Amino acid sequence: MQDRFRPLSWIPAALAATALAVPQAAAPTDAFLDGSRARWEEVADTIWDYSETALKETRSAALLSGLLEKEGFTVTRGVAGMPTAFVASAGSGTPVIGILAEYDALPGLSQKGGGATKSPRVAGGPGQGCGHNLLGTAAVAAAVAANQARIAGKLPGTIRLFGTPAEEQLIGKPFMLRDGLFAGTDVVLVWHPAAKNYVGTKPRLAITAIDVEFFGKTAHAAANPWLGRSSLDAVELFDHALALMREHILPTARIHRVVKDGGLAANIIPDYARVQWFVRDTTGASVQEMLGRIRKAADGAALATETTAKVTLLGGTREPIYNEAVSLVVQKELERVGPPRFDAADVALAKAIQKEVGIPETGLADKVLPYAPENGGEASSDIGEVSAALPLAELSVATGVAGSPWHHWAVTSCSASPIGRKGMLVAAKVLAAAMVDLLNDPATIAKAKAEFARSTDGKPYVSPLPKDAVPKTY
Repeated sequence: MQDRFRPLSWIPAALAATALAVPQAAAPTDAFLDGSRARWEEVADTIWDYSETALKETRSAALLSGLLEKEGFTVTRGVAGMPTAFVASAGSGTPVIGILAEYDALPGLSQKGGGATKSPRVAGGPGQGCGHNLLGTAAVAAAVAANQARIAGKLPGTIRLFGTPAEEQLIGKPFMLRDGLFAGTDVVLVWHPAAKNYVGTKPRLAITAIDVEFFGKTAHAAANPWLGRSSLDAVELFDHALALMREHILPTARIHRVVKDGGLAANIIPDYARVQWFVRDTTGASVQEMLGRIRKAADGAALATETTAKVTLLGGTREPIYNEAVSLVVQKELERVGPPRFDAADVALAKAIQKEVGIPETGLADKVLPYAPENGGEASSDIGEVSAALPLAELSVATGVAGSPWHHWAVTSCSASPIGRKGMLVAAKVLAAAMVDLLNDPATIAKAKAEFARSTDGKPYVSPLPKDAVPKTY
């Protein structure tokens, strides 16, 4: 695996020179994206308005796949057992340049667009609290722009867009990989809305999601409680065990939960309770070690309460392997395009949100970060599975306010505001130009593949999913 923690002197001289040089001329794809900007903003706002959660993104997937079809892509829908997953291709032969699109929303994060205070559109409704309306739209816009450049330049190769649903539940891409839908793709690009502008170098966190169920006996809580065995007591004891465990895990680890079932009425001792845990760390090996300890805690809680426990794996992904050869192509285009051009109104909205949230009023990111080892490392994504199967680079572009929590109403607000739309256009320009660069550069494709083989020790990708597993939400 490549060394991700080299000093800054490891940045290639050619890239450093690019950052200091006079800005390059616009790429051919820039003009198309500038000219069609209103179209992409309308698409992003429509998906934001839909705000469909995991595996329910029916209208969002139909909008994006239908748009690609009209632009000459061949689209296959309903792949990998998911009605909202699709693959769209244009061109023929090699190289095959892939790009990932996401479009799922999060539950409970409904919010009016462009607002500086929490104000749900629909109480308790879903919202784009991770900006996937921007993510999916920019990916599609980039694919369309790059394909037009491919046709105009008579370039060899194929552009392939993967419509990957249910990212928030970490299941879309793993099932598509298991079913062979990425076969034949040479490299893949992805981006994510963020609060800064950079190309990822520090991997995101590996994660496994689990359900822990406890089974007891019901009884009247006042008349004869001695006849009951409370599954909720088991959940509480288990929860306390994991709270104590937090002192004895690595500083990079994260374990967090939500109680999904805790009983039906206070005067009935519950015979069933369920708690859902997410377990994360910088490596999959560390996650597996914690899971072993968690299983023991579940068994211990069941033993102490005279209930029984069941631990079920729901989903997960390993930590990404970022491919430097592809990442440097994306960095070059990010340096060329530059950060989003936010105006005074954008900054004022950002500072108002920051004031409301209670974080420093620093506004918005207005710089591109240099390609450096500390870029990224936040949260988790099922792109980790894709990166274990083929060379991958991840771009982040500012579409939200600096310092704001993600999965938050503030992100939903920005995702339907000029802040989000400007960041989305930058992402589309960078990705489109990078795809054209890669179509024109077989040497970089070969270099990326050689690097990938070293990073994975030449071992083929093996899906962690059983052959009989079916996609489902949790």
